[in-house]
Amino acid sequence: MAYLVLLALPFLLLGGLISWAIEWTGLLVNWLRDRRARRAARIEAELDRTQMQLRATILQLANQLGGDAHEARKALIRESFLASGKVPPTQL
Repeated sequence: MAYLVLLALPFLLLGGLISWAIEWTGLLVNWLRDRRARRAARIEAELDRTQMQLRATILQLANQLGGDAHEARKALIRESFLASGKVPPTQL
């Protein structure tokens, strides 16, 4: 009977080692997966910030262009009245 225990000991140790290796491999895989997910979330957050900054810049430039266009229209109207010699109607 003692010989059977001694014969089974290497198999038990090997089984424990394999079990330990499988468990640690699973932990490592989960850690790598979480790390990749955190990296993707960080990149997406940076892209969102950049998108908001670009949107704000575009809206600011559109406002400036709208103001410039308004001033250009006023100047064209003024010049057309001056060129025609007519008096523009007064605004209320």
